[in-house]
Amino acid sequence: MAKKNESNVDRIRDIIFGSQMKESEAKFSQVHSDMGHLEERFATLFNESHDKLRKETERSLEVLETKLDNLVSIAQKDKTKLKNMIDTTEETLQDRLTHQQDEFNVKLKTMKENAFDEQQKLKAAMNSMKAEIDAALREGLTTLSDDTVSRESMAQMLIDVAMKVQRTDVDDVLSEGEETGK
Repeated sequence: MAKKNESNVDRIRDIIFGSQMKESEAKFSQVHSDMGHLEERFATLFNESHDKLRKETERSLEVLETKLDNLVSIAQKDKTKLKNMIDTTEETLQDRLTHQQDEFNVKLKTMKENAFDEQQKLKAAMNSMKAEIDAALREGLTTLSDDTVSRESMAQMLIDVAMKVQRTDVDDVLSEGEETGK
């Protein structure tokens, strides 16, 4: 009997709430269907947005990689230019240094030759002076041996030798003596 009562209660419920239940179930069914469509639409929009974002990210990465490659290339070219400039400058400086060293060597050689020439001239002048002194002494000695030597002639001979050594003349010495005597 309990089952009969339950089934009667179900029937009464069906009669009283049946149409509302069917309407509610239809509404729930419609909401469930609408939610399924919204879910599919959101999934589609999400996938489209995700794909769009992924493609934009890939394009941005490609642009960045291209720019990075360009910067690396420019840096490499600049490095090569700087290396070439340094090499060229080094070569130029080395050439200048070599040229200056060559000029210095030439000038040094010329100065040595000039000094040697001057030394030869001085030796020749000294030899000439020595020869003149020897000649003056020989002349004085021959005069001495022929004549008796007087003090005056000996003094004159020594004055002549001194004058030849100094390359001066007797008149110059006398004029100097007069000037200092004043």
